[in-house]
Amino acid sequence: MPGDAADYGADGLPRLRRWYVLYVKPRTEKKAAAFLAGYRCFGHLPVYVRITRVQRRKVRRELPLFPGYVFARLSAEERMKMLRTNLVVRTISVARPREMIHQLRQIAHAARGAADLRPAPQMYKVGDLVRIKYGPMRGITGYVKREGAKAALCLNVEILGAAAEMSVDPSDLEPAG
Repeated sequence: MPGDAADYGADGLPRLRRWYVLYVKPRTEKKAAAFLAGYRCFGHLPVYVRITRVQRRKVRRELPLFPGYVFARLSAEERMKMLRTNLVVRTISVARPREMIHQLRQIAHAARGAADLRPAPQMYKVGDLVRIKYGPMRGITGYVKREGAKAALCLNVEILGAAAEMSVDPSDLEPAG
């Protein structure tokens, strides 16, 4: 994800780009991400894979991990272009972009190695903050949600009040902090 806040427009003048969470109309997340790419803006749409059966065959679909939300780094004019697409309901300005970027990177790292990454129904504030200490997910931190004898690690995106979760062996966890 790009780190510098300014780049240059067609007129040669610097443009200040800020991070926004775009709240889009239902089932238009991929279309909004395509518009961002068409406008040459940085956009990020976290997805997960869902395999379903349709008439005796398996169908693999990529679905948004946070339905209704797309992350974008936009200048004021690019933000107005996105609002004019009639896909965006509103924009949410990100107060702490470094923290959000860190959280999104953790989810992207987990998605590369966990086949069972899926949306979680809510962001869990109760439970212990832990870090995975072994395996390919080593270093990822999140909150623990207990499900019977197994544990699920919730990776939070606080600005949305949402989370993604994956199953973790409790013996692979250590207290974070």
